[in-house]
This record gives sequence, structure tokens and C-alpha cells, in this order.
Amino acid sequence: MPAACHIQQDEVIDLNIPEQAWQIRSGTVALCRMVDGIRQCFFTAHAGEVIFGVATPDSELGAIAIEPAVIAAIP
Repeated sequence: MPAACHIQQDEVIDLNIPEQAWQIRSGTVALCRMVDGIRQCFFTAHAGEVIFGVATPDSELGAIAIEPAVIAAIP
């Protein structure tokens, strides 16, 4: 993932990278677990907040843009 990523509404960022963190620079994203193609959203992150990658063996974890957003990888 590049240092900063501009994503549009409904675009997904993969969070299955446990050693990575991201800061929401603008916009809002929903954190969702995806199992068998079904999204289960459980948290909303807003500008200024940090989200962390997690290893999930039986599902995928992703951040879905609720509105256009800029997400920056934290080294």
C-alpha cells in the first residue's frame, strides 16, 4: 500500500496485515469482517483515528469507505 491512499465511497482496504497501522486523514470508514462474501460491520473510524491490521485465519478484515477518504500507512 502506498504511504497515502485516496479511496472512494464503497472501496475496500485490506486490513489483514497485522504489522501495519493506518491513520484516517479524512473521511470515514467502516471496519468490517467478511465471511463467505457477507460483510459484518462492527466499527466506524473517522478522520484522526488510527486503525490496526489483524490476522484473521477464517475471514477477511477490511475498511470500507463510507465517504471519500484518505488513509495513510503508519510506518
